[in-house]
Amino acid sequence: MFQFDYNTTDYEQLLLKLAEQLNMPVHNNQVMFPPAIADGSFMFLPLPNGLHACITNCTFNQDWLIHRKRSINGEYYILRIDELVIPGTLVITIDDEKLKEKNTSKSIAYLTSSHFDWSYLGTEGGGYRSIGVLFNKEWLATYLDIHTAEEVLSTYISLKAENFNIEPLDSKYRQWMRTIMEVDDDSPLRLTIIQNRIMLMIERFFLHLYEKMKNPTFRIPLSPEDINRVMQIEGILTKDIFQPAPSIQQLAKMVSISESKLKKDFKTMYGFPIYEYYQKARMQAAQDKLLTRKYSVKEVAMELGYANLSNFTIAFKKEFGVLPSQLLS
Repeated sequence: MFQFDYNTTDYEQLLLKLAEQLNMPVHNNQVMFPPAIADGSFMFLPLPNGLHACITNCTFNQDWLIHRKRSINGEYYILRIDELVIPGTLVITIDDEKLKEKNTSKSIAYLTSSHFDWSYLGTEGGGYRSIGVLFNKEWLATYLDIHTAEEVLSTYISLKAENFNIEPLDSKYRQWMRTIMEVDDDSPLRLTIIQNRIMLMIERFFLHLYEKMKNPTFRIPLSPEDINRVMQIEGILTKDIFQPAPSIQQLAKMVSISESKLKKDFKTMYGFPIYEYYQKARMQAAQDKLLTRKYSVKEVAMELGYANLSNFTIAFKKEFGVLPSQLLS
């Protein structure tokens, strides 16, 4: 088993500690995992306004345990934005609270504190794509203009593992995550692109959290089993957005619940009915394709299954307020 324990609140030092344990060199603030342990890398990245981030993108080739021990050097907060695909068992622990699942996938953003122990225990073959951002409450109040930061954070953090899924990764988060993990290493704008997407994630997470915390009933009124079912359906819908979506009946059968419950729970989790959410994800994918400037409007429309170009144009303008041709110009 590969095990990595740490308690530093400095991600540059974290990179150096990991490189030392792996006995691998650091190049451009990045260390590659030896193939015997994992395929992939760990990266340290300074962000604007004094923040630090770490980015993990790997598939483990043996069982693994990542353990951040509690720190006594002041209180810091860690925003975790994680995509995990675990073929065996996954155990997430925050202090004495545990969440254990088998053959699971997780796409979540959540907040924890340096005052808590935190760990992921997973099995061989697990895919781990993660962004961690380190900050303090003064930063939150200064840069996000959230002046009740201490109240918001203390209330949220007290929940610990109870609300792991407070912010499921929707199609927008997934788009930013894909860009961060897949941006070309040779691109002269690589670091700028990664920094930009991480800052967008930070802002989105905290503004959503702040709005929810103002509502005393902000907790998602779903059981962990219901949440996992809905996240599974969201993953099916967005896995290949250029393919037709399954019917509600098919989706409900996949997770063994009624159609009415699926529709209700999905809207509770993601804020939109299933097919409206799916359509928004399709338009986002279309925008991403167009912004590469490698595809014409007609090519993107056809890939999405639009036989009539004007229908695609209408749908695109409804979502973004501009015509796809205007986006290209």
